[in-house]
Amino acid sequence: MKKLALLFVTMSLALTAGCSKGPVKQADTSKPIIKINSSVITQNMFDKTLQSAISSSPFAVKGMDVSNPKNKFMYMIYKDRTVNELIVKEIINQEANKRKISVTDKDIDKGVDEIAAKLGGRDKMETSLTLNNIKMDDLKNNIKMDITVRKLIENIAGNVKISDKEAKNFYESNKAAKFTNPDQVRASHILISTDTNSNAKNAQAKAEKILAEVKANPSKFSEIASKNSDDPTSAQRGGDLGFFSKKDMVPAFSKAAFSMTPGTISGLVKTQFGFHIIKVTDRKNAGITPFSDVKDEITKYLTDRKKITVMQKLIDSAKSTAKIVYLDPQYNPNTITEEIKKMAKQKNLGLMGMPREVKGK
Repeated sequence: MKKLALLFVTMSLALTAGCSKGPVKQADTSKPIIKINSSVITQNMFDKTLQSAISSSPFAVKGMDVSNPKNKFMYMIYKDRTVNELIVKEIINQEANKRKISVTDKDIDKGVDEIAAKLGGRDKMETSLTLNNIKMDDLKNNIKMDITVRKLIENIAGNVKISDKEAKNFYESNKAAKFTNPDQVRASHILISTDTNSNAKNAQAKAEKILAEVKANPSKFSEIASKNSDDPTSAQRGGDLGFFSKKDMVPAFSKAAFSMTPGTISGLVKTQFGFHIIKVTDRKNAGITPFSDVKDEITKYLTDRKKITVMQKLIDSAKSTAKIVYLDPQYNPNTITEEIKKMAKQKNLGLMGMPREVKGK
């Protein structure tokens, strides 16, 4: 189910992306490997950030033994990412210090509260942290970096604004590709996950009990979803998934939802995520989404894109003027890139590490 899968992926990324320590601590006495102006990145920081990157990566590389020669190509890919991440983070922190930008404990606590709300409360957030083996301090460091970036952008570019004309031009240029929709339904759901309820038998029993409650009180579907659904992102909206097309969901979910009329509630629908109780609330025929319906979404997208451009220009400029010394040559990005290219050529691999197609004679 593409859309539901994205809900879980989004939660996972929110908890795992960039959970390294970020700014350099002068008290760290491990071996310095890179010096950026007057600060250093240490071997210890590299090791911790690399391990965080591997543990938050797709299942195929989780738990990868980087000391095994068979895994050297993947190790070099992650080494390259880790070195660049640490350099960028240090440059961001130095730029923030130059501009006297600080992040308070109150700012961080507010960020934690926002994530907890998105995940359905403190208890569910702490459960997610535990399941992903993420410490609260790591989450707070990640939040601190996010806030630092946001404040830097505001300091450099002020309040980034998108005009109605810019939003309209984007809409007209992308109408066919992005805003022409197939048949859609709007539905809410309650998910009882097989992952969080021991096994399929326990999950089904719990789902049947909740289904009986929903059937007895259809008007309380939203309330019951908020209280019981194992999909935290939709649970905070009373189970609402918004509008979606058939291809956005796995077949079993789509088949059930598109066979229903607005106002009706399904029986149990089983997918790889667990057991779902679906309520269809609206339908929309194929057609072009009006500009008025997507104006806010377009404005947000273009605003974020402008902010990313501003930040990238700042980082590029700061890197070009920073004095970066690779105290240990093996951590020089140019050296790493050359080694990756050499290994890729030897193994007939593309840049992403996948075998190239063998062309016919």
